[in-house]
Amino acid sequence: MGPSRSNHRKNIRLNVPLGIAMLLGASAVAQDVKLNVTYVCSGERMYVESCNIRDLSDTATCQVAHPDRPKHNGFMAYTSETRGALKQLLPTCKQPTAQELAAADAFKKKQQEIYDANIAKANPQPSIQPNNAQPNARGAQAQGAVRINPPKNAEERAIRRCISSGRIAATCTGNLLLGAFNQIVSQVLPSAAKEPAPGPEFAGVFEGAGSWRIDFIDGGVLVNCSVLAPDQHNYTIDFKNNRAAITIDTTPKPLVLTLGADGTTMAAPGPVQIDGVIVTGYDSGLRDASGQHVDAATATGPVYDEYGQRVSRNSNSGHATFAPKRVTCPALNLSTKGARVGVQTMQTDLLKSIFNDGDKGPPTPPGIRMRGIFAASTGFSAQFFPESVILGCGPDAARAYPYTVVADGTKSGIKIDAPDHPLTLAFGPNGSLDAGSGPYQVHGRIVTGQNDNDDFTFAPMEQTCNLAVLAPSKQIPSGGGAAATLATDTANGGGSLSTPAAPLGNATLAIVSGFPSQAGAPNPLAGRPYVLLRDSYGDALAKGGVTVPPGMSPFKYVATTCTSRTPDCQKILDAVKVNAASAVRADANGAGTFPGVAPGTYYLMISTRVNNQALVWGQAVQLKPGANSMTLDQSNAIPIN
Repeated sequence: MGPSRSNHRKNIRLNVPLGIAMLLGASAVAQDVKLNVTYVCSGERMYVESCNIRDLSDTATCQVAHPDRPKHNGFMAYTSETRGALKQLLPTCKQPTAQELAAADAFKKKQQEIYDANIAKANPQPSIQPNNAQPNARGAQAQGAVRINPPKNAEERAIRRCISSGRIAATCTGNLLLGAFNQIVSQVLPSAAKEPAPGPEFAGVFEGAGSWRIDFIDGGVLVNCSVLAPDQHNYTIDFKNNRAAITIDTTPKPLVLTLGADGTTMAAPGPVQIDGVIVTGYDSGLRDASGQHVDAATATGPVYDEYGQRVSRNSNSGHATFAPKRVTCPALNLSTKGARVGVQTMQTDLLKSIFNDGDKGPPTPPGIRMRGIFAASTGFSAQFFPESVILGCGPDAARAYPYTVVADGTKSGIKIDAPDHPLTLAFGPNGSLDAGSGPYQVHGRIVTGQNDNDDFTFAPMEQTCNLAVLAPSKQIPSGGGAAATLATDTANGGGSLSTPAAPLGNATLAIVSGFPSQAGAPNPLAGRPYVLLRDSYGDALAKGGVTVPPGMSPFKYVATTCTSRTPDCQKILDAVKVNAASAVRADANGAGTFPGVAPGTYYLMISTRVNNQALVWGQAVQLKPGANSMTLDQSNAIPIN
């Protein structure tokens, strides 16, 4: 029972209170109720951990911690109070000291500075090319070319990559905050901060009859049933016959459960015996001069902590006391449906909401998730997080997508929901993931600045890498991939697509953007793919077997089909690839020149958005031998409602 009690105390006193207190103390929102400072009300200590940052009225709720009360199931006792009630109560209590208030304010300021610094790293200041253009306050350029300065270090590159991939900024910067916290922890408890190897893990809370509760957290799982308090254990995952089994290192025997086909249930036969701990009381953590336990409210002389150091009576050093107990629990039929929020979710949601005005972003689905980096020598990589996976080509081109780990008895693997190019990764030997073969275009972006609403602005950074077997890795590939022009199955469409290296004729077409540059925003045509079709857009789709409903324009049909991720989208993409004669991607000014084709009549396939209005250009163009040019603007565009 010794190791079990040690694990339990480590979880309760390190992972939960310190982790949550650190994150809550970092709140950047001004509060009329002071957070994380100790008040003494009727002889009882209390502190406000958090308040609703979206609702500043007196009816909004706050979470209040009570360190002097016996812990509930091993956790700190909390109550939910309205902001109005606290504004009336707290002035009547013994106030926190000036030193404590100053320390809390300094800590909050320091955490805000860390956040602001990380945002600055993700928002690089551009170098202005010498063309008499002046940058605005956001670091973008009113006109002319902009060259983004390269990242100064690995940390700066990582946060730029994370934000440009599409993950919310609060999550990206929060990961760095947790990284710094783990470094602190590693100084005193190296085993607690050890980074796990890339691979599968579990997320969520599974509950069932008999007070069964299995709560997955970073680095382990909290298990309790019957009268037991949550006790931390290690676990392993094994895939057999396309099903997932989880083994938890409980005693007297390991607990072996099978995950259901839908990933939201797990089961094991029973009854089973579980060794755990129960709460037996509360230790204030205070001693008198003779070493005897004393209570803060009744102590008359100096008080000391359990290490013999003299402390204040208000010292928050108390904890629940535990005793070992073996219980018999029923068979496990557990489900995530209706389960209470877990410790990991509380900390993660708090982390996201602190610096993102309450926006938590996409939730972490319960069940099997993945962690870590998997990379190939081609430069292609997959970096897994609880809520998404970042597909990357080289060090900078990256895009985040939701994913699902499937183990339903008929198949197993990882499905990545990229709309234009869904990807399935198969579990391979030695922890590898098999991505298949062939080119894969990553629709990456680069941060160019921020607009007047403090939203990041981006320019495309698309790269193509070859798929391969991905091996567990400690870092993102430092190279690999090539700049993408058009996503095709072969280098030049089997000889039918003109390329700079192999042009199909001497007639070229230069596209120029007629849209004026606006301060703080890229040109509407910057980085857009320009395609030259042999037939009109509608005819190209028809030749590819795509049927557009009567009365609907082909542009609107394609937009509706591909944004809803229906299977017909791939059929549309294939039709365009077959019909394409030449293609190019616009530069930062919206300019691009198609590789040469034979003189004749061709059709444009170009689209963008201007002032939240979708515009397309699909008109016929007559190309003569030699150089041809065309300016695109709102006057020759077709609006799509």
